[in-house]
Amino acid sequence: MNKNILKQKLLDGQKVIGTWSSLSSPNVINVLGTTGLDFVVIDMEHGSMSFETAENMVRAAEATGISPIIRTWDDDGQTLLRTLETGTMSVMVPHVKTAEDAVQIAKACKYFPEGNRGLSPYSRVHDFTHEGIDISLQKANEETLVGILVEGKEGLASLEDIVQVEGIDLIYLGLFDICQSVGLPGQVSHPDVLDEVERCREIISSNGIAPGSMATDINYIKMLKEKKYQFIAYFNDAAALKKIFVDQLRLI
Repeated sequence: MNKNILKQKLLDGQKVIGTWSSLSSPNVINVLGTTGLDFVVIDMEHGSMSFETAENMVRAAEATGISPIIRTWDDDGQTLLRTLETGTMSVMVPHVKTAEDAVQIAKACKYFPEGNRGLSPYSRVHDFTHEGIDISLQKANEETLVGILVEGKEGLASLEDIVQVEGIDLIYLGLFDICQSVGLPGQVSHPDVLDEVERCREIISSNGIAPGSMATDINYIKMLKEKKYQFIAYFNDAAALKKIFVDQLRLI
């Protein structure tokens, strides 16, 4: 296992910008890896990729130097185990509503003594060998980035408890969930929404966790950077592909 560059950047207080991938294609990841983006979130919740395809997408990311993160569809221990066995060093787990959810996730992503992640040395994580397993186990615990998506009113209401959980490196806030939590669905630029964006960021950052969220346009990226969000996900590969052609067809 190599150094997790993305995790180190966040620990150093740097801001990183990336995108989401819902297209089940290592080739798309290769293209994204040439753009200068810091990371790509491989979306297994809304995308149609299998574990085999996701593993090849991770390889494609590694080949071009963009950091891969796999978003799972739930927080089940077996789901997280299979996800991490693809070789990804970073995961993002959705639907976190309580501190208990976060504890379960943190433990499932780390080997003993920090957690209860299942072990087979014959995987990408350990270079397919049991030799030197004590070292690779320690390195895996150190380098694995555990990200969670705090979603819905219940999750946002529990945020102050969730940030106390040891082993969580990144908390990503669903932008449209924040809008709904303050009674303003879809109004991402409303002053009350922006106040809540700032309040949540302060809670997360004050506990040594990297705050993240989504930007729908360049101005929103600038706003999130000004509000000291470190992890900013911009757009989506499928949406970007559509937008290019729609914008060009309007000119014909």
